[in-house]
Amino acid sequence: MMLGKAIVIGGSIAGLLAARVLSDYFKEVILIEKDNYVVGDKVRNGAPQANHVHILLVKGKEIILDFFPELEKDLVKRGKQD
Repeated sequence: MMLGKAIVIGGSIAGLLAARVLSDYFKEVILIEKDNYVVGDKVRNGAPQANHVHILLVKGKEIILDFFPELEKDLVKRGKQD
């Protein structure tokens, strides 16, 4: 049984993953983000930590790919476009 509506506040990686998980249980998931997403290598105003070095551990990658199976292929494809 699908529930009605869920709201996620914040479009960070955590917010996007939360929205994806909730989409299995709710008919509609609304994601609220105060900033516009930017194209290219610009940094979103609400993500000042975006300029810091980040890593993704293997287990995190596995979990993300379970939710978004085509993500790695899409990222590699986008990387080759530049």
